[in-house]
Amino acid sequence: MPDPETDPETDPETDPETDLETALETALETALETARARLRHELLDTASGTTAVGAATGLTDPGLLTRAALPTGPDVSTDPHDLADRDDRPGSDGTWPDLDYADRGDGRNWAPLEHLSRTLTLALSTQHRPTALTALEAWRRRGPRSANWWYNEIAAPQLAGDALLLLADRLGPAERAAWGAWLAGCAGPAEMTGQNLVWTQAVVLRHGLLVDDAGLVASAVARMATTLRPTRGEGIQDDFSFHQHGAQLYSGGYGFALAADLGLWIYVVYGTPWAFGAAEVGFFTDFLLDGLRWAIHGGAFDFTAMGRNITRADAHRPTPDLRTAIRRLRAAGAPRQAELAAFEQHLTKAERPTAGPTAGSAAELAAGTALGSATRTAAGTAAGTAPRSAPGAAAGSKAARLTTGAGGARPTATTRTARPAAGPVGCRYYPRSDYLVHRRPGWSVSVRMSSTRTAPTESMNGENLRGRHLGDGVAPIRVGDGPEDGYRAVIPLWDWARLPGVTAEQHPDPAAPLPRPNGQHGASPDVGGWTDGRHGIAVMRLAGTDRIADGWKAWFCFDDVFVALGAGITAPSAAYPVVTTIDQRLATGPLTTGPLTTGHFVHQGRIGYLPLSGRESLSARVERRSGSWSDITATGSTETLAAEVFTVGFDHGPRPTGATYACLVLPGADAADTAARWADPGVTVLANTPLLQAVRCDRSGVTLTARHDARGLAFTRS
Repeated sequence: MPDPETDPETDPETDPETDLETALETALETALETARARLRHELLDTASGTTAVGAATGLTDPGLLTRAALPTGPDVSTDPHDLADRDDRPGSDGTWPDLDYADRGDGRNWAPLEHLSRTLTLALSTQHRPTALTALEAWRRRGPRSANWWYNEIAAPQLAGDALLLLADRLGPAERAAWGAWLAGCAGPAEMTGQNLVWTQAVVLRHGLLVDDAGLVASAVARMATTLRPTRGEGIQDDFSFHQHGAQLYSGGYGFALAADLGLWIYVVYGTPWAFGAAEVGFFTDFLLDGLRWAIHGGAFDFTAMGRNITRADAHRPTPDLRTAIRRLRAAGAPRQAELAAFEQHLTKAERPTAGPTAGSAAELAAGTALGSATRTAAGTAAGTAPRSAPGAAAGSKAARLTTGAGGARPTATTRTARPAAGPVGCRYYPRSDYLVHRRPGWSVSVRMSSTRTAPTESMNGENLRGRHLGDGVAPIRVGDGPEDGYRAVIPLWDWARLPGVTAEQHPDPAAPLPRPNGQHGASPDVGGWTDGRHGIAVMRLAGTDRIADGWKAWFCFDDVFVALGAGITAPSAAYPVVTTIDQRLATGPLTTGPLTTGHFVHQGRIGYLPLSGRESLSARVERRSGSWSDITATGSTETLAAEVFTVGFDHGPRPTGATYACLVLPGADAADTAARWADPGVTVLANTPLLQAVRCDRSGVTLTARHDARGLAFTRS
């Protein structure tokens, strides 16, 4: 009879099943430590202004950062001043006397959150980690609560979770478990979607890493991964635009936050058992390159794609966070590496200051600091970025009919620039968001519309107080790719009833353009667009938009110009004049107008504007305007800013009936070029009626046509 104490077949120390279990446990422990080490490094490197994966571009070894030692030298702080030299450490009870812990917040701001921001700064410094532990315990003891769910369920546990992971080696198992329970208790009852889901699951992931719970990590990654597939709800659409808070274009707000966060987590779990799948990483890469990249100009997002973030002065410079996301994604072995590298290079180039100041530089500088320092997670994502209360048709001579209610097709193929540091070149239409982007090597125009399928820009938490018309055919024009795009410096100074591209009634009260109710969609189903990758058309019917009974707006985009048309504009109940604004931007240089005997052209800055019909004439002016961010967002700075603002457009007068307009826009032209095109426009308006709008480019021979009939919209290129 075999001796169980000596027989290898019965010895538990050599049992194959036991060996396998031990190996699996060891592998999971190693994977958890790999993920923790990566996250700690990203927290420390981002705080010090560097990025580990940025310093090792092309990193493919998942263990490289794990094997590296955590910094133990000079203190690393998110604050520009070293904490050791400042008198802003907490008292002996772990609280700061200058913070009101009873404050409930005003929607966007919540004073007690600064406690966790300072605590994370302490945790980033080896010297001050004991003090950080005391501050964390004080937070748990005091238990501050905000009136805004987003701070309680997302911002606070994210900041605390990052601090806890930096301090984990100072916490015993019981303390980790207690803090894990606290993190779990921050979860709310509502089911999240889109970026809100990513934020909440990031708390779960931090919890799992803190307490060595592989199941929590796996669950969090699996939930996050559900956002990396096309949706008809909130999240990434199948055309790579992004929706949040309903069918609302939010690529430059929640979509940007999703890119920054998922870029981090894809990298953190890369090469572990919980890594995101190849299809999910590929879809995320496509979202960055075919979605976000097309909405970025001069290193910042098109303001029409930012949602209510447009009125946050500190939201117009996302380049560093986006570059970090791209570097992390490249390090995680994402596809389309060359394009990601070119995108990163483009963002780096766009971030550099342009040579010489412009007339708006002072205003822009003030605008960029007006809201003060933003509370951030040290991993590089904005902790307070977005609280909720927080193909085209194929080219050819045959008509391509678009059923505007269908949407869903991915944008058509685009031509690409040969210069790796430049932005994309071509034309894309995003049918899920009623959004067209036309980009040429030296300029771009975008058109943001809304229909019965999509919602215009919301107002919430006292933000975006005048953005009523942000979904009414806004068409900003950008020349070059510098940090000042002509608009960012004057957003708080705008006449918000004269946004670029918009046809609207001109109420004398500047505060009149209050946004429409949140969630309310556009008035007409007759909104759509088309592109062959080089040319583009956008069409929007105005019927039912405020007091405009009917009217058609269209934009025809060619290689070096675009044409804006309007037809049948009728507003019998309008109490004030109706105006179509072609542009409203920072004035740079003199205002030049052409011969007044036959109408006149207008040139200002680097853009020319030519009326193409003798029946309407352009009106233009440059005026000094003043305003403050507090005019358009409740928490904005009250500092008065001022700059010269240029406006050009067509005045249709009071109660217009059947009004029309036709304007040729020449981006990148000087005054001499504009005068020459006045004599020979190079384009011909073939039709401009409520049933048919068509333009021919005489130089290329290309004709673009938009037909409007009972079957919907039909677009033709011939």
